[in-house]
Amino acid sequence: MIRHIRSAAGFRSRLPLMILVAAVLAAGPAAGQEPVPGGGPWNLTIFHTNDTHSAFLPRAAHWREDRKPVGGVIPLAWHLADQRRTAPGNIFVDAGDFMTGNPVSQLTEDGVPGVAVARMMTALGYDAGVVGNHEFDIGSDLVGRLVTYFGYPLFGADIALPDGGPALPQEPLILRRGDLRVGVFGVSCAGMAEVVTPAKLGGWHMAPQVDIVRRIAAELDPLTDVIVLLSHNGVDGDKALAAALAGAGVDVIVGGHSHTRLKKPVLAGGILIVQAGSKMTNLGRLDLQVADDRVVMYDGRLVDLWSDGTFAGAELTALATGYENEVMEKYGRQIGTLAVDLRKGRGEHELGDWLADCLREAAGADVALINSGGIRKPLNAGPVTALDINEMLPFANNLIRLKLTGEQLKAIVQQNADSGVGGKHGILQVSGVSYTFRAAASGSGAELVTVMVGGREVDPQRTYVVAMPDFVAMMGDVYLKIDLPPVDDMGLTLASAVVASVSRAGEVSAPVGGRIKRLD
Repeated sequence: MIRHIRSAAGFRSRLPLMILVAAVLAAGPAAGQEPVPGGGPWNLTIFHTNDTHSAFLPRAAHWREDRKPVGGVIPLAWHLADQRRTAPGNIFVDAGDFMTGNPVSQLTEDGVPGVAVARMMTALGYDAGVVGNHEFDIGSDLVGRLVTYFGYPLFGADIALPDGGPALPQEPLILRRGDLRVGVFGVSCAGMAEVVTPAKLGGWHMAPQVDIVRRIAAELDPLTDVIVLLSHNGVDGDKALAAALAGAGVDVIVGGHSHTRLKKPVLAGGILIVQAGSKMTNLGRLDLQVADDRVVMYDGRLVDLWSDGTFAGAELTALATGYENEVMEKYGRQIGTLAVDLRKGRGEHELGDWLADCLREAAGADVALINSGGIRKPLNAGPVTALDINEMLPFANNLIRLKLTGEQLKAIVQQNADSGVGGKHGILQVSGVSYTFRAAASGSGAELVTVMVGGREVDPQRTYVVAMPDFVAMMGDVYLKIDLPPVDDMGLTLASAVVASVSRAGEVSAPVGGRIKRLD
């Protein structure tokens, strides 16, 4: 078997496995010896990002009173270069979900969305990355084409084609950093089928991660001094994976998916787990002392990517400026004004109420539903642009409508109330329908008390027109729990429907809330 070797200067060579085995010590970590926090000296630093969601421009830090600008590719490049001054031996990796956020990811080249993101991330100088679930928002066929535009490997060793073969590279990298050999490979999102519709996966499916990681790590272990696994499982998933990988030889998991800001590494099963939040707000830094084929000491932190006074090289600056102009020309126009802040939250919230109202109006429906997870950012009072709406609703989901009986609608409400009690996933925000419920006496699920449509008790025999994102219908086993009738595609994305609604209204005020009430 052949392995890629890349030096810090970017040189790649191919050497037979037997030569490498003879050249590298095969000693593994001693049983029971875990790395400990310390103060160096360090001989390897891992810089990492995850869930960047195409956030290539600085944005206001809404958690600060002064709303200081933060994030974006230019600040990332500047802070990375600054941090590298104290990290002579380093690698730079990403843990997935670089797509879907800013409309820059919707710009196409040769019919492929996301090439702009690929070009900017390549210019940033990543060594390796992994494919996350939101890369599949463009569909598996286009994912297969998009990965070829990156100047570094994008892993997904657990993503399989319909015939069971690997859909993405499985062959790991071995990066030379001074006297160290660093093995890098990656797996994607074990729960992919729960967050990506079958149509988007196109027959691609997930193979068991533990077996794959153990096999690849066993091949890497005699060839390397440290093994880094990229993952898009989320922190809890990575903890479970680490526990299952005891003795496999993996030293570090660089994770994504849960958008977790781990200010310090988590140690699980002897494996260090790191994650750096989302939207290029932070750069993760993990310093390691590696000796005798194991990590003996570590320190980790997050670097804030404040944008004030930052700059980057000519190539990246030209790319970012050009794409900013293109996005602003298409989406930067003001379409209306918000009279109030519209915020997200747990359960029913004002932003969800308003968006559901917009969809109901656009579809001419009695009822509208929208999944909370599809609403990605709040809106502040003041001018509203098409860019604001597209960043809030970044997924290319279409608005559909269908005819349901009152009995079917009540079953959907029951499922939504159950979710409100169980909290397994976010609830559907609603318009046109309101209901009250309490936790069931059994402690499992909810007991509906009232269900009203248009201010009247739902009629089980009546037919109602219900609007929703096509994603909700395609994930009906999660959100709806009914057999769906034929649907009518409105030919509108959610974002375009909301842009039209704001443009018509001119000024948006607070919606009427209180649609979902828990009695206990």
